This record gives sequence, C-alpha cells and structure tokens, in this order.
Amino acid sequence: MTSTIEAAQAAARTPGTDARRHRRGRRPALALTGRFLAGGLLLTALGACGRGDAEATGDAAPKEASANNPAADSASGGGHGAESVTLDSAAVRLGGIRVDTVTTITSTALPVTGSITYDPNRVSQVGARTEGRVLTLRANLGDRVSRGQVLAVLESPEVGQIRAEERQAEELVRIARENYAREQGLARQGISSRKELLDAEADLRRNQAALRSAEDRLQVLGAAHDHGQGGRFSLVAPFAGSVVARDASPGGMASPADTLFTVADLSRVAIELDVFERDLARVRRGQPVAVTVTAYPGRTFQGRVAYLGEVLDPQNRTVEARVEIPNPDGALKPGMFATARIQVGGGGPALVVVPQDAVQEVEGRRVVFVPGARPGEFRPAPVEVGETLDGGRVVIRAGLAPGARVVTAGAFALRSELAKDELSEAEH
Repeated sequence: MTSTIEAAQAAARTPGTDARRHRRGRRPALALTGRFLAGGLLLTALGACGRGDAEATGDAAPKEASANNPAADSASGGGHGAESVTLDSAAVRLGGIRVDTVTTITSTALPVTGSITYDPNRVSQVGARTEGRVLTLRANLGDRVSRGQVLAVLESPEVGQIRAEERQAEELVRIARENYAREQGLARQGISSRKELLDAEADLRRNQAALRSAEDRLQVLGAAHDHGQGGRFSLVAPFAGSVVARDASPGGMASPADTLFTVADLSRVAIELDVFERDLARVRRGQPVAVTVTAYPGRTFQGRVAYLGEVLDPQNRTVEARVEIPNPDGALKPGMFATARIQVGGGGPALVVVPQDAVQEVEGRRVVFVPGARPGEFRPAPVEVGETLDGGRVVIRAGLAPGARVVTAGAFALRSELAKDELSEAEH
C-alpha cells in the first residue's frame, strides 16, 4: 500500500501535457501537474487498493464503445499497435473538434473522368496535296486566322505543269470559239457546209473539256485559287480558328502525308468519357453534364452528352461518350484532365459523404479520425476517397460504413497532434 502511494506521488511530480498519444496494447501515460492533481491521483490509488481485482470489470465500456462505432474498431487494427491521440475535454474544445454521424446521399449525378479534346467538327489538319517546297510562312503558332486566310505558300512542279496545260487550253478554247463563230456566219450565208460547222463545234468542245480537266486537277491539288503564279500555290485556313500546331519550315519539302498546320476552333471543345457497363442504363444523349478541371478549382463548365458509343470495350467494359462544352473564353485546353458529373436523375447508389476537411493525410495515407474506446481518444482510419461534391463534401468509397461516427471538424488539429507526438517519441 505504501509503495502504491509513493508511486502516485512521484507520477504527480512528473510534468506532462494534456494531450498524449499511446498505442493499443500499451498503458497510456498519465500526465498531470500541480499539487491538487497529485492529491486526486493519491485518492485514486487508495481506491484502487481497496477494490483489488474488481477493476477488471471496467473492460465492458471499451467494448461497448467499439460496438457503437464500427469505424473505430476497424481503425484500431484489432489490437495490432494502431496509433491514437488522446485529449482532455479542454483540448477538445480548444481544437474545435466535433464528432458527427456520417451521412449518405442518393446519387443523382454519375461521376466519370476524361480529358478535354478538340470538337471533331472544329479541328482540321492542313497539308499539301502534292509534293512541294515551302516558300514562305504566313501564320505562326497561336495565331488567330479567318476562313480562307493564307497559311503558307508552296511551289510544286506538278502544279506548274498543270497550270501550263490550263493556259494552253484557255488559248485553244479562245481560238476554237472564234473559228466556230466564223463557221456559223458562213453557214448562214450558205458559204460553209454543215460538216465544217460541226467540225468547228467539236473542236471547241474538245478544248473546253481540256480546260475543265486542268481546272479540276488544280482544284484537287488545292491550287485553283492561285491563278497565273506558275507552280506556286497557297495553303489556306478551312475555317476561323487558332493555329494550334505548325510543323512547316521555310525551304522544307512537304508531301501529301505531312501535316503542316493544325487549325482548331476552340470556342467549343469536347470531353471524352468512359462510361462503365453497369452505368449505361442511366446515361443517354442530351443529359446535362458539369465539368471541372484542376486548373480552375472554383469553376464549373456546363455541357451535354452529344454522343454515346455503340460498341463496348471488352477489356475495360466501358463505352465511349463525348460531351460538347462551350468554351468562349478559351479557358479549357485540349489535353486537360477533367472530372465530369452526368446528371442522370435518381435511382443511384447511396454514397457515404463527409466534409472535405475531415479527410487528412497521415504517412502518405488518406485517413479520417474516429472516436476511440476511451473518452477523448481519436484514431486515424484509412479511407478510399472518391469525387468531391458541391458544398465542400467528399465521397468515401471505402473505409467508413453508413452510421459510423467520425470527426467532421478539427481533424487537422488531431493530425498535427499526432505528428508532434511522433516527433517527440522519435527524439526519446
């Protein structure tokens, strides 16, 4: 009995803090200060001597607390050394720590991920349709161009040959037309025979056909609008937009397989999504879609499902969907990673959600803090985090069951206390 009292008095003289970390399987250290607290500890020790082994009945309280919060029991790791933080009531109030029951919501939006890309109807790869050499460049990367604006001037021997044939056909047509007109006049006077008139008409038609052939060949090669310039021809923008890629250089050779410019109208872009097979019944064309990107965390872009694929990817069990998004200010850039929420209505699964601040990172893991078995005890429970919802809430995919108790405010203070205690233990 005397040894117990002396031990309690020694413990009372030992300085400590109100918040101490302990591990399951180890007796938590009691840190009390002041003579008044020493007297309280002395009375506790005296009471313990009177009760003897009756203290063993106190094990029922931790079991009951664990049964009321499955997440706390899961976080404890079954008694295999999970860490915890213990605070007194004053520290709980000071840290603004609040514990609530996790809520569930019925999903009215289907979360999917994808990437921003060009609207397929508003992007064009511009290149030469015949072998040629680049003479001059008229547009640079990032330039805004209008429909029909010249991007580059090239020179091609094939275009030069066809254009020479065109000029020859034009001259022959002129001569044949004059000859036919003369034969018509002579025929009216009865001087020329009908056969001579028909021959003149046939000659005119042959030369007209040769001219149309040359013009059509120039049209196919994209050089019909460059009259009288020998073998030179221009590459022009097919519509108004921006030059998003340029692979041409002055003096370089170009072939029909080369893309010299990429012009895109970025006032409207698309996002390509992969919809899982299990969600196909809830997705259809025309549904509104809210899109967010990491570059603009506080901004939501609105679009609609424009296309839903007809073929299922057998490897990923997904179907491609495309969403068209207005982009008048050019904020969305092709290649950006994006998160989309398709408004599919009700009937979705129940989702466990917590405030975003409730999720903390401890040793590279995402965790939430749940109440432990003892008053003021909190344990980190690993969770799998899903998408972020409006109102600062986040979906918990795994690690928390509906109805579990979790720290919804003050989780950062608990993480800081846990890190401080780890540092203190490392120093010791």
